[in-house]
Amino acid sequence: MATEDDLAAALAQEIRAAVAETASERPAPSEPAGSGEFSDLRIPLKRAEEYLTPSIPDASRLAGAKAAVVRLLRFLWRGQSSFNALLLEAGNGIVSALERNREAVARESRRFEEQEKEHRRRDSMQDGRIASLESLSLAPRPSGDSSRPAGASPPLPESVYAMFEERFRGSSAEIAEKQKVYLQFLSNLPGPVLDAGCGRGEFLRLLKEEGIPARGVESSRLAVQACRAAGLDVGEGDAIEALAAAPPASLGGVVAFQVVEHWPAAATFRFLAEARRALAPGGILIVETINTDSLAAMNAFYLDPTHVRPVPPEALRFLFDAAGFRELRVEYLSPLPRSERLEEDSANDVRLNAMLFGPQDYAVIGRVPAA
Repeated sequence: MATEDDLAAALAQEIRAAVAETASERPAPSEPAGSGEFSDLRIPLKRAEEYLTPSIPDASRLAGAKAAVVRLLRFLWRGQSSFNALLLEAGNGIVSALERNREAVARESRRFEEQEKEHRRRDSMQDGRIASLESLSLAPRPSGDSSRPAGASPPLPESVYAMFEERFRGSSAEIAEKQKVYLQFLSNLPGPVLDAGCGRGEFLRLLKEEGIPARGVESSRLAVQACRAAGLDVGEGDAIEALAAAPPASLGGVVAFQVVEHWPAAATFRFLAEARRALAPGGILIVETINTDSLAAMNAFYLDPTHVRPVPPEALRFLFDAAGFRELRVEYLSPLPRSERLEEDSANDVRLNAMLFGPQDYAVIGRVPAA
């Protein structure tokens, strides 16, 4: 008569044989898609999960009896199974943490590269400013009338104004983020876009990324050099004269961001008229300037010593209409954060916020009537 210990040993031997047979019959799992950096860790963990609890394939010999024996003696490896499960969970957690750490390192690396590019750009501009100041100090003073035509370079030395913009206008990334709103108006145009007074070329970069043909014109030699170094098509000169030189109906779009406040009214109207002539039927003109309806925005207007006069939205809209543009619309942009505005508990609070802390900029948008 077999003893109880002999019976247990025989059953354990049967279980080991069943598990070994199962392992030999079970196909190897396919490797997960992709070839990530930690796939060599994920694959063995995935395979280990499939052997966490012994099982009997239906197609194996005496599958029913073997499965019954496995169920009867499950208590023998219950603790080991729990340990295995916890170990696999810990392994997967470690791999997930490594992947998150890798992603964080990659993000920081990209941010560092962007900062390096910005620093190199600023260093290059600073070198140009120094050179410009040195040449200015050595150049003979002009005699006679020193006034400039409308739309020419600002009266401050170019290098000084470049430093002013760098300090007060914001980084290139911030400007580009604000200007993305205009991309929706510039698809399927009947010609290329001219960015009049393109500055550091933020919007030209956005257009290039969208595959929209464009070129710019800028009066600042330092800004032109920076744009060309970035691979942008930018000419040095006056925005109004550049439009006047464009053949009739040769452009699909004209944009001018923060430019018209540097001109008197006559120069602004001439710019609009030249844009109307140079744009093809269906072409679009976008002009952005400071919102004169907001007292907070007017502080920014008077901060810039080269600004000539503020341009109210209704005045600019009228000039668009007089120049022959249609489908006119006024878009208010750059709202102040809630923390810098009054709490609105009544209709009067809403009106007061609009007067004191309204959007900082606005744009008038118009089209040339289709033929």
